[in-house]
Amino acid sequence: MQLATETIGGDNGETEWSFINVAVISLFSLPDNELLELLSHVVTSCAYYGDDGIHVIDIKSITDVVTMVPHHPRLPSEVVEDHFFMVEKPGLDVASFGILPVDDAVEGEGSDNDSDDAMDGQ
Repeated sequence: MQLATETIGGDNGETEWSFINVAVISLFSLPDNELLELLSHVVTSCAYYGDDGIHVIDIKSITDVVTMVPHHPRLPSEVVEDHFFMVEKPGLDVASFGILPVDDAVEGEGSDNDSDDAMDGQ
C-alpha cells in the first residue's frame, strides 16, 4: 500500500507530496511460557492485542512474514482463551484459503465463443 506524505518543499515553501510504501501489521503478545512448556515448544501460542496492536510500518523494515492462526487452548488454569499460534513461512497458498476457482464454461457444454473454433482452424 502507498501512503501520501506531505512535506514543505524548497525555498518557495510550497507543499509537496511524496509516496512511501507501507504495510499494516498486527502485533501479538510474547508466547505464553506455561503453555509453551506444556506443548513441548511445538506450538507458539500468543494473545492478540486488538486495535492497540495495529501499526503502519515502512515495508522495507519487514524481515519475515508469519501467519497467526486462531485457536482456543485450555490453559493450565482450566480457562479457555482466544489465542493464536504462529506458522512461519506460510507461502502463497494461504492467500486462497476458502476460495475456489470458478470456470465460466461448464465442463462438457459448448461455448458461445467463436475464438475456440478459430484456434482449431475451423
